[in-house]
Formats: sequence, structure tokens, C-alpha cells
Amino acid sequence: MGRAVAAVVGAIGARGGAGTSTVTAALADGLRRAGRRTVLVDLETRGGGIDVLLGIDHRDGPRWSDLRDARGAVDGPALAGLLPTWRHVPVLSAHRADPVTLDDGVVVDVCSALADACDVLVLDLPRSVLDGDGADSAGTGNAALVGACDTLLLVTPLDLPSVAGAVATAALATRHGAGRALRLVARRPAPGRLDPWDVSDVVGLPLAAVVPWDRGHAARVERGEGPDVRARRPLGRAGAELAVAIGGAGVASRGAA
Repeated sequence: MGRAVAAVVGAIGARGGAGTSTVTAALADGLRRAGRRTVLVDLETRGGGIDVLLGIDHRDGPRWSDLRDARGAVDGPALAGLLPTWRHVPVLSAHRADPVTLDDGVVVDVCSALADACDVLVLDLPRSVLDGDGADSAGTGNAALVGACDTLLLVTPLDLPSVAGAVATAALATRHGAGRALRLVARRPAPGRLDPWDVSDVVGLPLAAVVPWDRGHAARVERGEGPDVRARRPLGRAGAELAVAIGGAGVASRGAA
């Protein structure tokens, strides 16, 4: 990515099903409540779309499949104004009926443009973004997106397979130049009573936040209501905590990767 106006915060799961999309949604809303203009981007362009999780998949607005030819000078503020919103946060998502594999340049150009339209760009990163063994073997777009993050949150459920996945993912992210940006986000429940701070020590990353277990979350998503991120709810508290934790993420100047 080129020079970014916004701070860029990415989140990636220690394993599949880690709950990364839920965490990015909570973070985006926490930033909004803190008064920061935020755009949330789901980078899994071939998936079902974060708009389904948020309960906004019925709303009009462009998805990734509509932007397959968006190269070069993209009007970020205009695009952000067209995107469907969740709790006043513009959201760019895949479309479940039209999954698409995009050219790396399209993804980078669109994300760079949206960075011009907000204070914080929140990226929900698929694990495939770390394919390859560093910037030389991964796609140019993948390397640029990982390298663009001022903060990269590693979302880790509190179970042993997830901790092992977190160690491996942290090593891969470091090879892609994101070592200094990495922070751990521990996600409850902890069926084996793993301690988040012990997990932080094992993985070797500072702990940004512990996301509590919300018993009603799955049922709300099934009803199309989206995550409950009200201020006093578990995810709302986690979003506020994460917003504070990444508050020091500043604007960085980068050349194209």
C-alpha cells in the first residue's frame, strides 16, 4: 500500500473459526464509539461475507465482486459513502452469491483509497494472506496488506490447538514484516482453563485484550441481528478495550511493497 491517511489495524485468526470477524466487528464499533471514523473491510473475497455475520447482507451497496475492475485512482470517500453500514461503520464484504478471486492490485488500490476516507481502516484478514514464506514468495498484495498494518491482532481461542496455531501464525507474520505490529487477542471460553497471560507468554506477544464469551452471540447471528456490541455487553466491553489498546497505532508512511 502507498501512503495511508488512516491507521491500519488488521486481525487474523490463529486457526480457522477463531472468531476473527466477530473481534474485528467489536473493534470497529469500539473505535466508532470513541469518535474515530472507521471502515471495516473483509478480505476474504471468496467467502460468505462478513455482512452475513453482521446481519446487513440484505442492504444495498457495493461488494468486492462489484470492484473487480477498480484499479488506479479509486475515490475512497465516494466508495465509503456507498458501502452498506453496520452501526454507522461502512463495511466492504464479499457477496455470498458472487465469490471472486481478485487481482492483488485491485485489493491494494481499494484498501488504500478507503484509508483516505477514515481515521482507522480495520482489516479482517484471511489466513491465506500469509501464504508463502515472506514478501518474495507471497502475492504482492498479501505482503502489502500485512506490511501496511500499524497493529496486527492475532485472535486466539483459549485452547491448546489454537495456541499452537498462534505460535505458527506469529512466526509467519514476522516473516512478512509484521513482527513489531503483532498483538495477541485471547478469546474465551477457556475449556481447559488456560490463562490468557500464560498464553501471551508462550506465544511471545503482548496481550491486547481478552474477549469474554457471550452466550447469546450465536443465537443473535442466527436471527440476523449481528453481534451485540452495546457498551455493557461482553463484546461491547471488548471492543472498547481494543480501541484503547490500538489507540497508539499511528499513521505510517510506506512505499509500495
